Amino acid sequence: MHRRRCAALALLAALLAGGETGMPSLTTTTVEGEVLHANTLEVLGLAFRDIIAKPRYRAGRLEFLGVEAKAYRGRANGWYTIDLLPDARGERWHRCGFELAALDLATLARSLGSTNDQLAGRIDGWFELALPIGVHEGVGGRGQIDIVDGTLVQLPVLVSFLAGNPAAARGKDRLTARFRIRDGGVDILWLRLDSPAIQLAAQGRIGFDGRLEIEISPRLPFELLRTLPLLGTWAATGLSRLTGNVTRAYVRGHVSQPVVVVDAFR
Repeated sequence: MHRRRCAALALLAALLAGGETGMPSLTTTTVEGEVLHANTLEVLGLAFRDIIAKPRYRAGRLEFLGVEAKAYRGRANGWYTIDLLPDARGERWHRCGFELAALDLATLARSLGSTNDQLAGRIDGWFELALPIGVHEGVGGRGQIDIVDGTLVQLPVLVSFLAGNPAAARGKDRLTARFRIRDGGVDILWLRLDSPAIQLAAQGRIGFDGRLEIEISPRLPFELLRTLPLLGTWAATGLSRLTGNVTRAYVRGHVSQPVVVVDAFR
């Protein structure tokens, strides 16, 4: 096995060196490799363990296909490519796409430096990234995150919107968000949080430098309003919609110290 791997690497090195008469073209050659295994790998601050992948060199690009890894008590599956030759604009890229399944939110948050010990939930989702090689600008991507069985409303930025007893909502929060990565930050295209203690929608931007520009539209949950005296089903429904229409909150500042400004009658 060791000899076969060395032979494949030697062939790849020869292709990259070029200049040998009779050698196949670097832009058309395909070289298949054996399945590789790695104990740990870090990408953009995220740690993956027990990784397996099948490498392939094809037309100037090194590909890792069928990637499987353990991550934060869940799993990640996808692909990763590295351009070994520049494109028409003289650029080379790292590109990847992954699906996430059953990642533990608390474990992930702690690994990223969070000190909030009340966060909980299971993360599913997907993302695609493109990172230029040799420069710090031009990172792009998109994806979606779904959190179920969550405990999210105890986050400091959401406390001012809570209604009822947030402790009773533990493990009952659901969040879905679609995002895009561009121009040095993450655009939250849309976000929805459903909880017994609050419902809200949000959109905005989180910069890679930590700056926040997020608009939140909170809405009192229908089930909570229906329990109030003198409110019937129709009144509760109307008031729930009204709270979302007349109230906006804006999150500014830095992720380490977010500032919430509420505009009750926009």
